[in-house]
Amino acid sequence: MLINKSQQSQNHEINALQAEFLAAVADTSRVKIIYTLSEGPLNVKSLAAHLGISHSATSRHLKILRDKNLVNSHRQGHTVLYSLAAPQVLKALDIFLDILNNQISHQATLIKLERYHEDQ
Repeated sequence: MLINKSQQSQNHEINALQAEFLAAVADTSRVKIIYTLSEGPLNVKSLAAHLGISHSATSRHLKILRDKNLVNSHRQGHTVLYSLAAPQVLKALDIFLDILNNQISHQATLIKLERYHEDQ
């Protein structure tokens, strides 16, 4: 199947967007933020306290997630509340967990087999 230059360019752009998304969730704190915000909106202070990280670190992580349209922010009086903009990201994280569980299970099986053969 031949792919023309236009399709290659589109595929490259899509792959770049995918990589940017993965980079946005490639940090433990940002993954925790996503899971925490899935329970409901929070302000930076509450989110930082819940996660046990500094206010400034929480703000930096939120900016990255906001720039990738994964979280929304809206002002409520003097407070800015953050909420999950794309609940589908939870499904993506769950899929990653399934993959990790399968890999860990496979590695455990290999270790058991190796130990069994060493004992023989």
